[in-house]
Amino acid sequence: MNYSRALASALHSMGKELPPSALEILTDIDQQERVPMERQEQLWKCLADCHSDPLLGVRLGRAIQASQLGLVGYLLMTQKNLGEAIDQLLQYHPLVGEGGQFELRRGGQHVDLCYLPNYVCCAQLRVETVLSACLTQIRDMTGGQMRVHSLQLAYPAPSLAVQQQYQAELQVPVQFGAAVSAIRLRPEHLGAPLVAADNQVMNRLQPEADALLKSLNNKSLQLRVAHLLQQEPQLTREQVASRLCMSPRHLGRRLTEENASFREIQDEIRSQYACQWLTEGSRNNAEIAAALGYCDESAFGKAFRRWKGMSPKAWRISSR
Repeated sequence: MNYSRALASALHSMGKELPPSALEILTDIDQQERVPMERQEQLWKCLADCHSDPLLGVRLGRAIQASQLGLVGYLLMTQKNLGEAIDQLLQYHPLVGEGGQFELRRGGQHVDLCYLPNYVCCAQLRVETVLSACLTQIRDMTGGQMRVHSLQLAYPAPSLAVQQQYQAELQVPVQFGAAVSAIRLRPEHLGAPLVAADNQVMNRLQPEADALLKSLNNKSLQLRVAHLLQQEPQLTREQVASRLCMSPRHLGRRLTEENASFREIQDEIRSQYACQWLTEGSRNNAEIAAALGYCDESAFGKAFRRWKGMSPKAWRISSR
């Protein structure tokens, strides 16, 4: 919920508000629980539908404060230097939200803090929000003195006018069409000291973060299953179980303990991909069926009617 609240606060600081439909999505969620993946998808789609600004993700990220991210935000702020803060981010980012993962990739002349999304819905908007927030926190935590090398975005370049808006908003070079979306740093940047470094506070926060992460890992099998299927939606139950080093029966029992089932998770993710591809019009039904692991177009059509109550053709027409 911290991340959802941070988004709402960021919108408010930009002179915008969460649309009523987005508020409804969040109202019946237990404040102590995580926002379900399906609700996250709905929330981002509401934001995208209500705010057509092509730089919405960039502006949202810039308006998010580290302190709004709760324990993890404070833990990052109190590290000795930027490198140690990034190490903490790599370890504890699941406490802020799921759906993507961070990696640090080192090259000869640069270091890339990469963000790899495992979602389809509003992917560019969400990735830009995450990386813009990280970029803003890097500046704030180092006292505003450090300039990163560039922001790399794994999307086609927009018009020249919009590219110039990115540059003006972020005040760093922005390169489109990258292999992976990332903040590119120079190796020496990792040693930059943080202005709020506090070893005593950090030592008090770390055990609490460790306990929360352990608790999350103990009940997050369904998240691990979802992440595998988001990356490869054609995987079967047996293949997913094999990737997780357990039998299909044990996988089913473990998911039942989390009040989930493989079929429900698989249906949700396949449905999201199917609707996305049908709306984009980039694949025909046979190609979608193959990409989702169905034996033929007929089997895909039957599954789609079960999900949406209409045929893929009717959905494609209705989404125009």
